[in-house]
Amino acid sequence: MASYDRDPIYIHPIVRSNLKPILVAIEAKLPAGHRAKLVSGHRSPQDQFEIFRKGREFRNGSWVKVGTTYTNIDGFTRLSMHNYLPCLAIDIGLFDQTGKYLTDSPLYRYVRVGATLIGLNWGGDWTSFVDRPHLELPKSMALKSSFVKEAALVWQRYLQSDGTYPGELDGLFGKVSTKALFGSVGSSVRDLATWKKLYAKLGPLI
Repeated sequence: MASYDRDPIYIHPIVRSNLKPILVAIEAKLPAGHRAKLVSGHRSPQDQFEIFRKGREFRNGSWVKVGTTYTNIDGFTRLSMHNYLPCLAIDIGLFDQTGKYLTDSPLYRYVRVGATLIGLNWGGDWTSFVDRPHLELPKSMALKSSFVKEAALVWQRYLQSDGTYPGELDGLFGKVSTKALFGSVGSSVRDLATWKKLYAKLGPLI
């Protein structure tokens, strides 16, 4: 995947600001020499779909499972928490003392420690599709009633700090927000490059 998947600047501020303590808490539970690292943050819908396709074939108008699958979310008919910008989920990878990535290990039960540290949801608690490396922001920690509004709110905060957005911090990305975005960075698209420009100019905002 693209390198931005592991760049913390594309992660929601609440999760990003707690990333180091989360990794430290997980590593404290691991055997000596083992490490916990961020292996995935933001994903585009296209990235998500490529993961969705693994272990599936398209037959008679639908995707059919034919092997091991890694997600039930295709990124188009339904967004993953990784697909928002900033993203609302991260995946933690565990590595042994030689630096080898542990793709499947009982040690992933300790990722839950990182979740409980600040109250994130842990994919290991799921029943329909267990995802033990996965941590995500629950709605109880979001400031808005929907995750779409939550991501938009972070953009509005950056644009307000940039001095280009005079509107309310309401998470409704309409004409005023779009106009502010266009005037601020010369683009009307909430994409990675635009986000990076604002982040480089303003730094991390909570």
